[in-house]
Amino acid sequence: MPTEFRDRLIAGDAGIQLLDRVLEAAAEHGLLKAGGRARTDSTIVLSAARQIDGLVRLGETLRSALNGVATHEPEWLAGWAPPEWFDRYAIRFEDTRLPKGKVKQTELIEQIGADGLRLLAALHAPDAPGSLRLLDRVQNLRKMWNQQYFVDIGQVHRRDLKDRPPGADRLVTPYDTDARGSVKRGIFWDGYEVHLTETCEPDSPNLITYVATTASTAQDVRLVAPIHAHLAERDLLPDRHLVDAGYATAREVVTARRNHKVTLVGPILASTSWQTKDGGFSQADFAVGGENRQVTCPNDATSSRWAEDRSQEGTAVVRARFPPSACRPCKTREQCTRSNSHGDELPPPQCVVDRNPTSPHTNISPGGPTAHRIALVGPSSGSPGSPLPRKEDGPGPWAVARVPHPSAWRLHLRGFDISPHAGRPWPPL
Repeated sequence: MPTEFRDRLIAGDAGIQLLDRVLEAAAEHGLLKAGGRARTDSTIVLSAARQIDGLVRLGETLRSALNGVATHEPEWLAGWAPPEWFDRYAIRFEDTRLPKGKVKQTELIEQIGADGLRLLAALHAPDAPGSLRLLDRVQNLRKMWNQQYFVDIGQVHRRDLKDRPPGADRLVTPYDTDARGSVKRGIFWDGYEVHLTETCEPDSPNLITYVATTASTAQDVRLVAPIHAHLAERDLLPDRHLVDAGYATAREVVTARRNHKVTLVGPILASTSWQTKDGGFSQADFAVGGENRQVTCPNDATSSRWAEDRSQEGTAVVRARFPPSACRPCKTREQCTRSNSHGDELPPPQCVVDRNPTSPHTNISPGGPTAHRIALVGPSSGSPGSPLPRKEDGPGPWAVARVPHPSAWRLHLRGFDISPHAGRPWPPL
């Protein structure tokens, strides 16, 4: 019964409505009001489906499709399917004796791929029941095969990892097609993340004011704007919003202050550029002069052009271009860029104020303003049985929409770090 109730809440998107009624009652009794402090953090949500990978994932996807067809049209499947399939796909793949050697495993992977294509072709034949090709499990098979296989001169091969779609689009199980694989602080999981916002005033009870479940690959920073919009609509905006690492960027700090008069407090999202990882010149090494509209590089060369623009992700940027006469002979040029051009994208000038190392947004000392950040602890490698919420346990809206890249302080070089499949669907078989 409890599971059925949760299912009805999710199906009717009524979870957030139920939470609103609770918060309204709290406000009527003086336990909740706008202003003060609130804090936000996220934790892992495990998929209800068992975790499978590699060869088992492919075999289970085909087995799931066959079971779906058998449920709806058993006579058609019995008359069409090759006899050896009933032995090959009768039981769970993880319960069978799988080959150990890499060559044998590759042969089985390609055999599964060829069998899956054969089933899809049969389901689209004129004599096949038309309803079968519309089954969810059959559609899952088609999507998984598009992501994992390609055909070359009539031979089915598995795609190399670099040729498969990014994690945000890649299926991890045929039994929960919304789940995604992710890793955070050394923890690998298939599923989702749940984000919780709660009040944290010392003289009043802590009350959860916002809940959202996202794909595990969604960046935490994407939740800041929806949280503030949700709380503003209900007149529950805090004065200070304390967040953990991953939520705060210079752009979000400025936007929260400008649009909602909320002070976003938390460690600024670190740069992930190759320059930062490989010891090159990151954006923090460049001096940005907003008043004179110039940028000075670590070797004291100044930019010759300054133009406000939008990046490919839609983020407001300033394009600063350095003269070729300064860049070409530079001995440390490879620490700055791997591009043949001389243009860098920089954040809007108004974000510069948040780079101050003494800013409260970078203060994470035990007694600092982030001391009351919420702590949601996920499982560790030594405690696989840790109790964690699953997808159906969390009320609240889904928040998986694509938005522009939120990192306003990442040094983004034109022509670099662009996905070859960005903006277009994954190629079919």
